[in-house]
Amino acid sequence: MSADVSQRSEGVDAGDGTLGSGSERSIRIATWNLHGFFGEGAKPDFERTLRLLRVLDADILALQEIDGRTHLKREPRAFERLAEALGGHISEARLFGPPGREYGHLVWSRWPFRDAMVRRLPGPGFEPRAMIDATVRTPCGDLRVLAAHFGLRPLARRNQARYLADLVEPDTPTLALGDFNEWRRNGAVARALRAVLPREVALPSWPARRPFVSMDRLYAGAGIEIANASMSVEAAFASDHLPLLATLRLSSPT
Repeated sequence: MSADVSQRSEGVDAGDGTLGSGSERSIRIATWNLHGFFGEGAKPDFERTLRLLRVLDADILALQEIDGRTHLKREPRAFERLAEALGGHISEARLFGPPGREYGHLVWSRWPFRDAMVRRLPGPGFEPRAMIDATVRTPCGDLRVLAAHFGLRPLARRNQARYLADLVEPDTPTLALGDFNEWRRNGAVARALRAVLPREVALPSWPARRPFVSMDRLYAGAGIEIANASMSVEAAFASDHLPLLATLRLSSPT
């Protein structure tokens, strides 16, 4: 992993900060590009974002564009504030920026991680990209979560999709999700990921007010059933992306 990508995985006593009680029969998954907490208004609104995250009441969250760059009018300590507010268990990919003003993404889980690491994604690109590779110990069994924020260049996205696909182990329940920055419904990202994770959710998520591009997606492999999926249109005023929410069921471990 490149030195300009930092990682932190920790378990925090959730206490009253937990998003909800969860379910032992199904797993609620959400991915959302937070856009640095910027939505309507002239400045970021962390509390608005936090309220909407609580409404989503997910068991596992992938959150992109956590942004503490004050020179871009973001608020500092974005990662720290989310960790304090959410509780639970967190694996972070702080991609760049000085302490307290980093930019990156994270995975939050109601349940502990068996393991978690940050993998540097291939380029080319203008900024570092990474994927969080975490195995969550859910009540239904272990679930491998590959959470990514792909690059803007088509060549980078192709390379990143191939890299992710090569990591998938056919006999391990695996979920890939995040902001794939893919404009085409059946583009290179979809083709590469469907080949190894054939269950796909790709609903229009961008731009939030009138979404017509499926930037934010979810891909699931063997042992995972997607019971339902939707976009949270109530969050349209809080980011330029809509959150994607899905309910999953895992096959019982043998």
